[in-house]
Amino acid sequence: MNAPLQIRPRPPYQRSKPVRDRVYKQFIKSHPCEGCGQTWWVDPCHTGPHAYGVQADDSKCIPLCRPCHEAFDANPRQFAEENHIDVAALIRRFNEFYDRVKGRAA
Repeated sequence: MNAPLQIRPRPPYQRSKPVRDRVYKQFIKSHPCEGCGQTWWVDPCHTGPHAYGVQADDSKCIPLCRPCHEAFDANPRQFAEENHIDVAALIRRFNEFYDRVKGRAA
């Protein structure tokens, strides 16, 4: 007769380190701000979850100028609605474009 298997507790939650890509962030900085169209002072804005000081992956950045970046960080949903931005679609578009550009460079 087989002995019953002991139920093992799940491993504690371990967050994974976000993916960092310096070249991708430079690629994002080369585009105009998605909020106002400004072409200078543009930063990559991380759009994913921000918890305990850890930013989302670099692959989830969109280009925003400094004032728009601050407005986005204060209230992402409101900023996206006011500026008619589909953040998920922008991320997909930039990722696809980056993959095509990177593929040509390789």
